[in-house]
Amino acid sequence: MSNLVRKFVFLLLFFTAVSVCITSSAFAAATIELTPDQSTTGYWSYDGAGTLSFEQNITVDRGLGDPADTLVGAFVHIPNMAISGSGGSYTLSGGVISITSSSAPGLGTTYLTGTLAANSMVTFGSMGIAYSVFQVDITGITIDNTVIGSAALAAIGSALDFELAMTGGTGGSFEDMIDSALTGEGGFSGAMTIPEPTVLVLLGTGWLIALKLNRRKEGKC
Repeated sequence: MSNLVRKFVFLLLFFTAVSVCITSSAFAAATIELTPDQSTTGYWSYDGAGTLSFEQNITVDRGLGDPADTLVGAFVHIPNMAISGSGGSYTLSGGVISITSSSAPGLGTTYLTGTLAANSMVTFGSMGIAYSVFQVDITGITIDNTVIGSAALAAIGSALDFELAMTGGTGGSFEDMIDSALTGEGGFSGAMTIPEPTVLVLLGTGWLIALKLNRRKEGKC
């Protein structure tokens, strides 16, 4: 089977998954939307030596699309991440991610904690796009919803998708900042979303078919 046919099969499954994503009620709004404190400038910072860190005044902006959800105003703690790779394609390490009532990690009431897996980041000019829209990124989730009764927390099961878009690479280039070992800082937006099982199955099927077709081709060579 030709490369063109294999690509067509994968793209067909991919865009079918995207279509399901758009029409699914689970994706009507992100489960938890994050916003850094606008009174500061260093929402994220890069030390020029492989470590990406985040400020602690990151708050929940909306829960299930509702600015009045009781989780709004709680603090999201994103772990420091090691960056590896070059040329615009990178891998970020994971770590523990949490939502608490205090801007100081480890203090106050912990509403949610989970393990953020390692994942990829690609760069586009001054932007760094990290984590996938269609992937389980946060697992091992524990939730304490007894105090605030958040609808967003109540909707979360055993896993969440994580989305992160950063802007402000040094000199207008995120790639140059990392590859040239420069320091930098800037703003970002982020969200945690309940993964849609149908989308994950479709995308997984696409990858398996593409892999199988590729192996068949290699076997014929």
